[in-house]
Amino acid sequence: MTVERSTLLCTDTVAERFADRIAAAAPDLDVVAIQGDDLVAPEDLARVDIAFFSADSFPARSQRFMGAAIRAPRLRWLHTFSAGTDHPVFATLRERGVRLTSSSGASAGPIARTVVLYLLALSRDLPRLLADQAAHRWDPRNFDDVDGRTIGVVGMGPIGREIIRLAAALGMRPIGMRRRILGDEPCETWTIDRLAELAAAVDVLAVALPLTDDTRGIVSADVIAGMRPDSVFVNVGRGELVDEIALTAALVGGHVGGAGLDVFATEPLPPDSPLWDLPNVIVTPHSSGQTASTGWGAAEIFLDNLGRYVRGETLVNER
Repeated sequence: MTVERSTLLCTDTVAERFADRIAAAAPDLDVVAIQGDDLVAPEDLARVDIAFFSADSFPARSQRFMGAAIRAPRLRWLHTFSAGTDHPVFATLRERGVRLTSSSGASAGPIARTVVLYLLALSRDLPRLLADQAAHRWDPRNFDDVDGRTIGVVGMGPIGREIIRLAAALGMRPIGMRRRILGDEPCETWTIDRLAELAAAVDVLAVALPLTDDTRGIVSADVIAGMRPDSVFVNVGRGELVDEIALTAALVGGHVGGAGLDVFATEPLPPDSPLWDLPNVIVTPHSSGQTASTGWGAAEIFLDNLGRYVRGETLVNER
């Protein structure tokens, strides 16, 4: 009986840059590379059973790549450069029995450093300083530094743990939060059922959770109402984790002191959103992890998984 060879769907960039690494991990693997904006021929898609959705395909070629993956009738495993797999396209693949793995951890460093950027910028009122610079205005003021402040980190995956590490290095007191305490936590840790209590107790509430049915809307209006007026809210998880209407009202009304937001309920953030213009809010366009090194780090996780897949071993970050 003839055994069909495995075939990988990837971008031309990945096929060229990692040709030797792919061949070393899976010597008998064929490769179908998406060339620029070209469509993949149906006869090539018919052979594909592995797909790597790499960072270089996002966002310009995302729709083209995932459309090809969905049309591949033999697809058995897809690895994504992203940490999250909450987009509906992944649910479609799961329903077909396709195995999904992510690159969770590849972007932990850049995202955690973006959180630090938010905290330092807000503590120093950087928006006002930039406005003063643009106006050639010399107006020195005191600011409140971050050392000695308590930060609650909701979610203790790779991103949350790196936020905790950097916060401690800045002299902050971190409190972690996860579903259950396992004993390997790097700091004091509370269970997630105490979220409202944590929100009321900390100077900074940083959310780094994945989006699931259990976490959607977890930062509710009640949780936000319990935060202190001088506290800062940070979200580098997903916008749908938060009651954005309640958060916006709290920021406008001064019931929450400030926010650093990389993710939103609707993306791109609508031009008429009040969040754009609030002086106590820093908005970034879901870009906290978008560095070249992050993309290649995600590729390293895929290449490791490719070897595991060929050898029949457990895959890393299977969702």
